[in-house]
Amino acid sequence: MTTDAREQGRLAFVNNHPMSSCEYPVGSDLRAEWMTGWQAAQNAAPKGDGASHPGMMADARRAATLGRPQAHES
Repeated sequence: MTTDAREQGRLAFVNNHPMSSCEYPVGSDLRAEWMTGWQAAQNAAPKGDGASHPGMMADARRAATLGRPQAHES
């Protein structure tokens, strides 16, 4: 089954992929469609704790601590 660019963008958001993950060339109609799908999914997502994309803040926190020694509580 083939999905169109807009659906690919929507699925990217739903699966916690950032907008920068779009592989269509800058300035192309397909990229614009992909971005439209991603943004539509973002706008439709619940806005619980103020985070615009569920899971993205947790991913950013994990990435910021990679390679750092873990603090152990006494």
